[in-house]
Amino acid sequence: MEEKELARCHELLGLSLGCGIEELEHAYTQKDTALQQGGLAGDRERLRLAHNAVAAHVRSRLRQQRTTESRTITMASTSSADSPAASSNQSGMVTPVESGPAVFPLFAFDNWRVNVLVPPLLLGLVWLVNHSPLGFFLKGFHVWMHEFGHATAAWMCGRRATPLPLGWTPVEPEYSSFVYFGLLLLFGILFAAGWKERKIWPMLAAVALGLLQGYMTWRMPELRQEFWWGAFGGVGGEFYLSALLMAFFFVELPEKFRWGACRYVFFLIGATAFLNITGFWALVYHGVEEIPFGSMINGEDDQGGDMNKLMDIYGWTRTDIRQHYHALGRWCWIGLGVVYAVYVSRLNRFAGKVADQVVEKMQAADDAIAG
Repeated sequence: MEEKELARCHELLGLSLGCGIEELEHAYTQKDTALQQGGLAGDRERLRLAHNAVAAHVRSRLRQQRTTESRTITMASTSSADSPAASSNQSGMVTPVESGPAVFPLFAFDNWRVNVLVPPLLLGLVWLVNHSPLGFFLKGFHVWMHEFGHATAAWMCGRRATPLPLGWTPVEPEYSSFVYFGLLLLFGILFAAGWKERKIWPMLAAVALGLLQGYMTWRMPELRQEFWWGAFGGVGGEFYLSALLMAFFFVELPEKFRWGACRYVFFLIGATAFLNITGFWALVYHGVEEIPFGSMINGEDDQGGDMNKLMDIYGWTRTDIRQHYHALGRWCWIGLGVVYAVYVSRLNRFAGKVADQVVEKMQAADDAIAG
């Protein structure tokens, strides 16, 4: 957008060129409310278009500031030991760098050192804790991850499910419109937040989850649905849900999720469950441990356990069980390795630039239609 047009939009909203997003929203709300009481529809539409243009400009400026700050922190930490005078001018005075509010390095998504060093260090820390007496206190996360495996599969099939930490997830076999459309609404909110902040990955995740939900609810045979939420999804969820929690450490979600700090908590939870389940099924695959028949509540004799259902209802053999879960663990490790390699090699930055261009074109088309 041209500078004159951008200045006109700021003037229409009564804002300066350096305004922030909160100041913008406050000014827009006040002026739009005033126009609702005595303005024309055309005036409100011009105000809305001006708001959209200024919002896009502010977010672009903030994104550039974050990138600059991250690069500045990286360059400063690299060069401070070798060249202390690099930031000084000819008179020996240090030239201050003007920028927006600094981002704590560990919370920055574009910090290469964080992406390279922190995940392996956290993974090593979790491995040590799992193999220490403190590992006992993490067992609850393993159980709950199992129950969320059952519950998420049921939710994606439009069924009510309540994951309980005591090792049981009651699932209602009847379809629930509340669950289906409630989950669809959450995917829509995720897409809208990604659109508002010009982040392509939340938008893609929302679309992919919405399509998967539609397939699992309306196209997947009922017996196959029960296979996922009633038998395979429990242990399977321990694998893929914990791996996803770890992979999302690298993904920048919309700001309202406060993901910069929360991702550390979810990574630790995912890592403890993932290392536990992959280690256990590696032992099962090699015959060191037995397949866990039965259930947590009723013991090994419970014929309604997940492994019992796989054999009695779906015709799996012991070899099938060992091979499928061991293969699932390998593929999860491969997936995590690919995600790590992408961010270590900074391929995500190229993908992010392409995504920004796509979002800008989509938003320009949307503005053109609205205009």
